[in-house]
Amino acid sequence: MNGETAHVPLVWISSVLDELIAKLGDRKVFVLSVLGLQSSGKSTLLNTMFGLQFAVSAGRCTRGAFMQLLTVDEEMREQLQYDLVLVVDTEGLRSPELIDSNMVRHDNELATFVIGICDMTLINIMGECSVEMQDILQICVQAFLRMKQQKKNMLR
Repeated sequence: MNGETAHVPLVWISSVLDELIAKLGDRKVFVLSVLGLQSSGKSTLLNTMFGLQFAVSAGRCTRGAFMQLLTVDEEMREQLQYDLVLVVDTEGLRSPELIDSNMVRHDNELATFVIGICDMTLINIMGECSVEMQDILQICVQAFLRMKQQKKNMLR
């Protein structure tokens, strides 16, 4: 996902995910993502939890969304009921580099995309900045409601 232009290329993302599904066949995949403010430690959290090597640094490091597919250890497969874990690292929300009219739209698109494709989304809370976290939680709730409405429309 292109974080440089704040553009979500839906056709390309759909094609990539369709190809992934075709290659994986009937293997069960658990999709986990993380959302939070810029520089809140999202990549570091995923690196620590899963032994990954997403890039980390101060400031806006991750741009867009990055995914890594992990194989679940055979001993854990039966217990977890999944063969693979797709870990999705995202750029931070409320990025100072994007402070303009597109920031809210960009954050909403990113949150909707991530919440829409994931089984679980971690919301990384940094410090006690309650106003910014309230904004982040509102974005996530709105994204969740949009996805719920979309699923309802698809069932009709």
